[in-house]
Formats: sequence, C-alpha cells, structure tokens
Amino acid sequence: MRTAVSHIHNAARAEVGKLNSEFIKKVQWVSTLDGRTSPICRARDNKLYPLNSGPRPPAHFRCRSTITFVTKSWKELGIDLQEAPTGTRASMNGQVPADLSYNDWLRTQDRSFIDETLGVNKAKLYMDGKLPLSKFVDVRGNELTLDALRVKESTAWDAAGL
Repeated sequence: MRTAVSHIHNAARAEVGKLNSEFIKKVQWVSTLDGRTSPICRARDNKLYPLNSGPRPPAHFRCRSTITFVTKSWKELGIDLQEAPTGTRASMNGQVPADLSYNDWLRTQDRSFIDETLGVNKAKLYMDGKLPLSKFVDVRGNELTLDALRVKESTAWDAAGL
C-alpha cells in the first residue's frame, strides 16, 4: 500500500510542477535520513533533475523518498527581494540543513552506525576510501557488490586498505 500511495503522491506532485513550470527550475530527490534508506535512495538524495524527466520515486517497493521543487530565485523571477534562507529537513537525529545530502549526513554519524548501515567493507570504502554513495550503485540504481566495486573503484579500494 505504501508504494502505491508514494507513486500517486509523486505523480500528483509532478503534475503540479508541470502546471507551474514558469516558477520551477528543477526537481530534487529527497530521501529519508536514517539507517533503513535503500542504496538507490541514498545515492539519489538531493540530486537535481529536469522538471519533465529523470527518475522519480518510488524507486523500489516500500520506498519512502519523495520529490520537491527547486523554485527560481526572486531575481530569476524579476522580483527585487532578498532570497530566503535555506530551510531544514528531518533526520533521525533531528533537523538538519535542507541542502545536506544523505552522503554528507552519513559522514556525521558514528562509525558503528555507518558500519551497520553500509556493512563493514563498504563503510571502509566510504570513509577511508572517500567513495561517495553514488558510486555504490550502477546507472540503473542496482547496488554493486564488493567484487564489482573492487574492479570499478580500485583506487578507493586501495585507499581503504581492502
């Protein structure tokens, strides 16, 4: 049921965006900032896509991600006003800056949480090998195995000491 509701919610939001395209620059993927977020949603969090194309949630069964709109600035709209400050978004630890991606949020968590979320070896690649979460999935959003990462990201693999 959650997946169907998510699909309808995001489809309706996309239609609202199309009807207001003169005010909207991009669509932004927003994922849940906690330890249960899927690899594809971790990788896509805060990514910007054109208004009428690009991936949209749900990315998988029971997906909790959504989209939001990046509106044009006051200046782009021809209005002489000071721009609004960046807002906040929810995380499992409380409010964080709205522009904080899952990738950057995860770096602020305890190492034990990162190990539990990614697995010990992928956590080493992420932390010690400086491999961003976007590299843990392929272009279709499928999670890469450790063997695939060893081949594809050998520099990070070496930096992590694996």
